Amino acid sequence: MERSSKDNKKIWGIILAAGEGKRAGGGKLSRNIHGKPMLQHVVEMAAQSSLDGVLLVTGYERNLGEKIAKRAGIKYYYNASYSLGMSTSLKLGISKVPEGISAVAIILGDMPYVQRKTMDSLVSIYKTTDSKIIIPVCNEKKGHPVLMSCKYNEEIYNISGDIGAREIIEKHSDEVLHWQTDDLGILRDIDY
Repeated sequence: MERSSKDNKKIWGIILAAGEGKRAGGGKLSRNIHGKPMLQHVVEMAAQSSLDGVLLVTGYERNLGEKIAKRAGIKYYYNASYSLGMSTSLKLGISKVPEGISAVAIILGDMPYVQRKTMDSLVSIYKTTDSKIIIPVCNEKKGHPVLMSCKYNEEIYNISGDIGAREIIEKHSDEVLHWQTDDLGILRDIDY
């Protein structure tokens, strides 16, 4: 899925859906939530949002991820190193984003309750401000998805283990915009 943007800031979503889901007993992305797999909710939200493009990084539940991505018309990539942690998926996703993209939205595959209007608001804020990192906040808690300028890509390539971009965000805290929302979905990952 690729769209043209009216301005020069293009934002792609990277859905991280490669993990084993060990804290939830494994294979959580296929769990049924309101009649469909958890991951399908996330993919549909991203694909229907105002993002200029979306890609999915699969791993442990590869077949499910690829099937859902095909149905939604988005690109997908298999992370053979998914067992080495989230950083490997983030790096793979960043490497597959097209040239000329201004920022990426890091979207977690186990957060099916994020509202599309929240994603659209994050995109709009990025395109209309000079903020380089945008983090949604609800009830004084930081959540996901996080938008990050592609100027941090080289730093992302240097992270390792089962972390996302937390260290980079902390290092560049002066460039972070905390955006207040009432969307509790930004806090609800599924780890039961």
